[in-house]
Amino acid sequence: MDLRYSEEQELIGRQAREFCERELPLERVRGCWAADGALPPAPWQRLAELGWLGALLPERFGGQGLGHTDVSRILEAAGHGLLPGGYLATLTAAQAVALAGPEALQAELLPAVARGERRLAYARSGEGGRLDRVGGHFHAAPAADGFRLSGEKLGVLAGAEAAQIVVATAPGAGGSEAPGLFLVDAQAPGVTLTPLETMERGWRQASLRLADVAVPATHHLAAGDGSALARTDALLELGLVFDALGGAGRVLEMTVDYARLRTAFGQPIGTYQAVKHKCADMLFAVENLRAVAIWAAWVLDVPEAESGTAPDLALAMARATAIESYDVAIRNGTQVHGAIAVTEEHDLQLFAKRSKTLALSFGSLAGYQQRILAANDFGA
Repeated sequence: MDLRYSEEQELIGRQAREFCERELPLERVRGCWAADGALPPAPWQRLAELGWLGALLPERFGGQGLGHTDVSRILEAAGHGLLPGGYLATLTAAQAVALAGPEALQAELLPAVARGERRLAYARSGEGGRLDRVGGHFHAAPAADGFRLSGEKLGVLAGAEAAQIVVATAPGAGGSEAPGLFLVDAQAPGVTLTPLETMERGWRQASLRLADVAVPATHHLAAGDGSALARTDALLELGLVFDALGGAGRVLEMTVDYARLRTAFGQPIGTYQAVKHKCADMLFAVENLRAVAIWAAWVLDVPEAESGTAPDLALAMARATAIESYDVAIRNGTQVHGAIAVTEEHDLQLFAKRSKTLALSFGSLAGYQQRILAANDFGA
């Protein structure tokens, strides 16, 4: 197992980092947060031109057919630059259609996504092991013309800007033992999307309510044995992991730069042992997360027989590490910076809000730890 990036993957990472620094510096990210949080049309179209929106899609639909490790370089750069808007949400929902959608639906939707003409979102059932409105619970009933969907989820990533939403229903939905996946139009009768006022405004979360929404059979993604749903969930989890890696790395860079410049008693504060220890702890947390994240991406790219690890376990370990490591970076970075770090004028508070959102909105640390214990035959 070689976890070093290839030359092409290094190039993807550099290109992604340069794009975010050039097109979306943090001052512009602040502007997006202060407005509606969405990525403006021009940068979104630039993502399409770079091939990011179709990175995982088959080449016949205008995509690049890349793997998870390749795409992780973009996702890390997005976290490093706090990329606003629904890039991860669109990437995930489009992957669901590519994995399980009827050929006609794929031919209609996926090229539009790759061209930047369609923004999507993905609503899960049972996120974080919960089936209430926080975790989400959707169910489908067969109808003469397709299906009728009902249910609710409090926070859907980028739901406020999506034209269509891939909805994952609970097991047994649609008359099947396996979970179902359905493509729902955001403007369809019975669909209510309410933008949420969250502390982290870049991801434009929205609550979603479906009240007996008619979905044609052509928009039912044949989930089969549930593998398509599992792979879609895994992509979303991986995106959250690498977003945390990029953000924690950026906080480390900011903190080290500040420790070199800020002086106290005539010396840079970075010369004091207590500050060195804080920075060293941050470096350990970031590099530990990097190793686990790259390994998890590799697990998704190779057969399970080769990796020896179930993807669900790898992602649970990576997400738990991401939550803890990002928190270490934020806490230590805040202590090194001092009071200025918690002011609106400083950029560190932006990453603190993203960190807390990652920790609470898409599955809790305790939930991932329970998955790890269960996978290793420890009872609840």
